[in-house]
Amino acid sequence: MGKSDKSAQKILSGKSDIKPSEVRKILSTLGYSARGPAGGSSHLTYRKINRDSITVVLTQNPVKPYIIQKVQKALKAEGH
Repeated sequence: MGKSDKSAQKILSGKSDIKPSEVRKILSTLGYSARGPAGGSSHLTYRKINRDSITVVLTQNPVKPYIIQKVQKALKAEGH
């Protein structure tokens, strides 16, 4: 089981100590592309065609529960 698989299991189990870096790895693995504002910001928005966008606050540790729920939904939509 690789690191991204372990992170996916951690997110799907509903743990509340998820780091932004773990969310970034999972979303990148799922094919989401990251986009941030040109002026620099602590927020990155991940997008994928026919999926809801997910905005991750990079300075927020741990990640808020509502973001974890969106990532769980994305994982389930991709068959995890």
